[in-house]
Amino acid sequence: MAGGRPGGGGGGSSGGAAALLGRLATDLPGQAARFSTDPLAARTVIAGSPQVRVTVASVPGRPAGEPVLFAKVYDVAAGGVESGGAAPGNRTLLGNAVSPLRLPAPGPTPTEVTVSLPAVVATLAAGHRLEVVLSTTDQAYAAAVPPAVYRVGLAGSPGTASLAVPTVPGDVRSGTSVPIAPLVAAGVLLLGVLVAWLVARILAVRRRRRDLEPGGALALEEGLADTPLVVRGLSKTFTRGFRGASGLVAVDDVSFTVERGQVLGLLGPNGAGKTTTLRMLLGLIAPTAGELRLFGRRVVAGAPVLGRVGAFVEGAGFLPHLTGRDNLELYWAATGRPRGEAHLEEALEIAGLGDAVDRAVRTYSQGMRQRLAIAQAMLGLPDLLVLDEPTNGLDPPQIHAMREVLVSYARTGGRTVLVSSHLLAEVEQTCDHVVVMHRGRVVATGEVAELVAGGQVAVTVAERRDEAVSVLRGRNGVRDVEPDPADTDVVLVDLGGVDRAEVVRTLVEAGFSVRGVGPRRRLEDAFLALIGEEGSS
Repeated sequence: MAGGRPGGGGGGSSGGAAALLGRLATDLPGQAARFSTDPLAARTVIAGSPQVRVTVASVPGRPAGEPVLFAKVYDVAAGGVESGGAAPGNRTLLGNAVSPLRLPAPGPTPTEVTVSLPAVVATLAAGHRLEVVLSTTDQAYAAAVPPAVYRVGLAGSPGTASLAVPTVPGDVRSGTSVPIAPLVAAGVLLLGVLVAWLVARILAVRRRRRDLEPGGALALEEGLADTPLVVRGLSKTFTRGFRGASGLVAVDDVSFTVERGQVLGLLGPNGAGKTTTLRMLLGLIAPTAGELRLFGRRVVAGAPVLGRVGAFVEGAGFLPHLTGRDNLELYWAATGRPRGEAHLEEALEIAGLGDAVDRAVRTYSQGMRQRLAIAQAMLGLPDLLVLDEPTNGLDPPQIHAMREVLVSYARTGGRTVLVSSHLLAEVEQTCDHVVVMHRGRVVATGEVAELVAGGQVAVTVAERRDEAVSVLRGRNGVRDVEPDPADTDVVLVDLGGVDRAEVVRTLVEAGFSVRGVGPRRRLEDAFLALIGEEGSS
């Protein structure tokens, strides 16, 4: 190889330029020695570092130092030429890599050298050839300046292999560099999922239409169209274990009715099943047995009739970085209903947050969050308002204001309020009807006044209490009479089947002055009597 010419182009560049040079690789004539294989008989996968044995010798009369050579390996396509002028696309520098090597100063006698070419992973098609090039120049390296001449040849006797190429076995599976089988499988799977979704959607629409038809599961029950809530034989069992073993019975055969205009209190100790009942009422969980009907329509997840219900159950989730007003507006926007139907200003007035409504919710106290949650439940002025422990976190003035709001809400426009609470005094002052639950069952239902009375009255007389006790004990139908140990003017009467007016008439006819007649107990007394001391712990 003759030296002393300007450096030629080779490998060693990076990025897109490197790839381009790999396709347009050139070695200057007189600056490189080339050796080519015969065309490959079969497709070959190279994986590793090819090695070639060559001989190097100096030319007499030409000075020679330690030569620096640059080894390369090319893939020459069928029809390509073994020269730097090969057509683009016919000659590719494998791996776009060059291997520099420095040799000891050669003498006139050829010296055998084994050259390790750049390690590559490449696939060569049948009919392609490998071309090995040893060049004196490469643009990625600084070449020697003094001119020199070397003779380079292949080592070994004729017929022996001078080039060793590490290969791995492989089969042709696709004509593309991307495996087609996984893509086809993924496409089939995606198509199957899409078809299944469309079928399920069509069936759901048909089922919904069928359910809305007369006699269907969601059909209107005409006689209940004006009744806010009817609960019939409602039960819920939470299974234990993944095989459906019997588990906790949270609600057991619960039935009650809520009429329009009522403020009904749902009472019971912890674990009585109140919140589970409310969650089934809102379609959040499905009952094991029984049904709920809102305004005559059966409650299922996503039922349109749920749009007539406003609820606050187990706390509201607010975005802390937004203001109270922004949270309410965002919540209403998510319903997809017109903004004018939200009655936002009325809800904000109910919340009573003042200027704080335009502050970030993260600055709110627990009571402020509670009021904002109740205002959120009242957005749209729903026909049925369901509140779970609405007075938690409120101070006494706020509780009093909340009581007035709930009563006014129910009285205005014939709306209905269902309140679940453990504050019996508040329920007694707020609600006109109650449903008492214990261990998943309804143990009492009716008007608060009836439940508090429980068939017993306290009669206050002006004088001669002991004589009044004797007179009433002689009255037919009265079950029991005893003096009140806490008040010397009060007689406690268990009416049995006798009307309280008859008791008063009996005393008046006997010459007693009756100052008053009222219930003997508070709601708390009636509640404890119903569930027992064990249930109140």
